[in-house]
Amino acid sequence: MPFVYAAKFVCGTFGSEQTPPAQEGPVEPGNYATAINIHNPNPNTVSFGKKAVLLYSVAEKDIGPETPRPPSLPVVPAELPPDWGMEIDGPDIRDVLLHQGPPAPNFIKGWVVIESPDFPLDVVAVYTVQALGGAGGVSIAIDRVTATQV
Repeated sequence: MPFVYAAKFVCGTFGSEQTPPAQEGPVEPGNYATAINIHNPNPNTVSFGKKAVLLYSVAEKDIGPETPRPPSLPVVPAELPPDWGMEIDGPDIRDVLLHQGPPAPNFIKGWVVIESPDFPLDVVAVYTVQALGGAGGVSIAIDRVTATQV
């Protein structure tokens, strides 16, 4: 059974000038970053695929929040030898998975999907945010992404 990991991503700068005062934005104003870490705990090399589903972009803000969105294609192949790791961050999501997506610091959010056909992986997402202007310091959250077997 294949193992599928769906890690949320939130990347770029979202500011109050992008949302009229009477409307709620997709997030609070701030600078957002995501780093998705993948580790191979298996005794053999694991091949897997990775793709992104872009759910919101400032460049495409007229798309409604309940509008289904397709994944990026083609799926990008990757592999990890035993006990090796890799990271997928904002530039990787934009340039590799979304194939020249919106340039930084344009705000984007969605899912990175990792598909391992044969073996489980360790997947952890790290999220940081800082209020615009640097007020209030930096917040960090870490989320272990569990697999769905399909």
